[in-house]
Amino acid sequence: TGATGMPYLDANNDGLNDYFRPHNALKADNYQFKVYNRWGQLIFSSANWQEKWDGRINGQVQPTGVYVWMLSYIHRDTKQAVFKKGTVTLIR
Repeated sequence: TGATGMPYLDANNDGLNDYFRPHNALKADNYQFKVYNRWGQLIFSSANWQEKWDGRINGQVQPTGVYVWMLSYIHRDTKQAVFKKGTVTLIR
């Protein structure tokens, strides 16, 4: 998260903000995290909470822009379905 409070990914391999993933799904079952580009193309999908998006599609660096993310899971303790969505800005 940047100074504005908005999530961003700079993916410049400096060890800071090089990856994007949710940080609030530790007790998640049926975890699904997805990232879409501005055309609605699915560019990242994971069922593993430890996997992170690195700003690439199939190894190809993606352009600066705003990307949409969606997160869904079942909370392990409460059994409640959780769905969250938002945007992340990729900076090059």
